[in-house]
Amino acid sequence: MTITVKLTGLLAGAAGFREKTMEITAGMTAGDVFSGLALPASGQWNRISVNNRLAAKSQELRDGDTILFFPIGGGG
Repeated sequence: MTITVKLTGLLAGAAGFREKTMEITAGMTAGDVFSGLALPASGQWNRISVNNRLAAKSQELRDGDTILFFPIGGGG
């Protein structure tokens, strides 16, 4: 299965990319993909969007999905 992974903010800087296509195995979840990226970031401070809808880490991905990982920001 092929998905598109997008990152913003500090996540993109840490990974060295903003967007890339990845091959994943059937049954993988959004959380599995995030863990596989091995970013130096806690999952609790990030949110996930799959096909432009907020998603849980447990959401199973399908072929052609676009997944966006983005840090939640603070005001000030």
